[in-house]
Amino acid sequence: EERLVEIHRANSASIFACDAHGLFHTWRTQVTQWDSTVATLTNIDVFIDVWKHVKEEGVLWKYDWTVKVDPDCLVVPERLRWHLGALSAPKKQPVYIKNNAMNASYSNGGFLGAVEVFSREALELYFDWWPECKKTIGVHGGEDGFMKACMDALGVGYMMDGGMFKPDDDPRKCRDGKMAAYHPLKAQESLQCCIDITNGGKHRIAWGKCKDLNPKWAQKIWPDCPPDGSCREPRWIPP
Repeated sequence: EERLVEIHRANSASIFACDAHGLFHTWRTQVTQWDSTVATLTNIDVFIDVWKHVKEEGVLWKYDWTVKVDPDCLVVPERLRWHLGALSAPKKQPVYIKNNAMNASYSNGGFLGAVEVFSREALELYFDWWPECKKTIGVHGGEDGFMKACMDALGVGYMMDGGMFKPDDDPRKCRDGKMAAYHPLKAQESLQCCIDITNGGKHRIAWGKCKDLNPKWAQKIWPDCPPDGSCREPRWIPP
């Protein structure tokens, strides 16, 4: 994921195009296998720690909204502003945004962790009460489920934006100029392809892969890479 962060940074994309941003390095998480055979990342403790650091930095208090974005997600801040403006959310109220229109049974009730949007007042409540949420909800599960359950338990309201994003790893989805985010883009080439498309570029895509990406694209991001872009070690150093 460090490589994906470097691609975002080099293109001034995703969080690097926001009014402000913070970058947080997490430790490796476990996977929980449920009776239904569905596997879920057990990463609640990891993100409780991340949110502590967000509060300590204090930058969020300057802004109406805070957005948590995964490295394999490309968020387009300008479009996200349009989406939030269209919702006409009540000012100075605790609100979180449900971000997809998928079936609630496999979309965490419409709130998936790739791009999580909270009002300043919602996070203020969370910071006051997260220890009680941890005690009541527990830490065995995914952080998006924890955050949604905590927000709901605290009486935080929600608004629905089913068009914010739809999980799909095919870069062709990036041609949908109405969405505010694209996920999952775990392949480095797919992420660069999607960034190009959201910036107005055109690419030939087949079978879920970008077929005409400049072979030397990696050298623009990692100048010391060989011409074939084969260097794979991350350069990113956590702050």
